Amino acid sequence: MKRTLCAVGLCWALAASAAAAQPEAATTAEPALRDAVEQAVWPGDIVQAADRYLSAYPTGAGAAAVQSLRDRAAGSWRLLRSSEVRLYRSAFAAQDPALEQDLREAALGDRAAAVRLAQASRAYDEAHGTQRYVGWLQFAALLGDERASYALALHFRRTGQPVLAAHYEALALALGYQPAVALDNVRK
Repeated sequence: MKRTLCAVGLCWALAASAAAAQPEAATTAEPALRDAVEQAVWPGDIVQAADRYLSAYPTGAGAAAVQSLRDRAAGSWRLLRSSEVRLYRSAFAAQDPALEQDLREAALGDRAAAVRLAQASRAYDEAHGTQRYVGWLQFAALLGDERASYALALHFRRTGQPVLAAHYEALALALGYQPAVALDNVRK
C-alpha cells in the first residue's frame, strides 16, 4: 500500500513539475514561431510558419498580425503557382542585402517592390542567362501594376512574341494604364 501511495505521489509531483515547465516553454516558443513568420521570405514558407504559429497560439498576442501576414503571403503564393508567372523560389534568395526588404515586401504582395526587383534583376539575368526580370514583371502585373504589364507588352513585342504582347497590353489597359500615342515604329 505504501508503495502505491508513493508511486501516486511521485506521479503527481512529476505532473506538477511538467505543468510548471510548460508555460515557460510556451513563452519561449511563441516568440520563436513569430520570428519564423517574420523572417521567412518565400510566400509558401510564410504561410507554413504562420499556420504553425496560429495552430499553437490561436489567441496569442500576435495572432491578428500573423493572420494578416498569412493572408497576404497566401495571395502571393497563389499567383506564383499560376502558369502565368515564371518566378521560382530561387528568385527569393537575396543576392544583394539591399534587396532583402524588397524580397519580403514582394512576398507579401507589394507590387512596387516586385517592380523594383525586376529592375534590379536585369543585370543578374544578363550575367546568368535567367529570366527573372520577366518573372518579376509578370508577378507585379498579376499583383495589379499597370506599368509592369505595359513593360511586359513592350518586352514581348521586341522579342517577337505578339500574342503575349497583346495579352499584357490588354491587361495594362484594363488596369488603367494610359500609353503614349506613339512609342516606337514596330507594328503589332
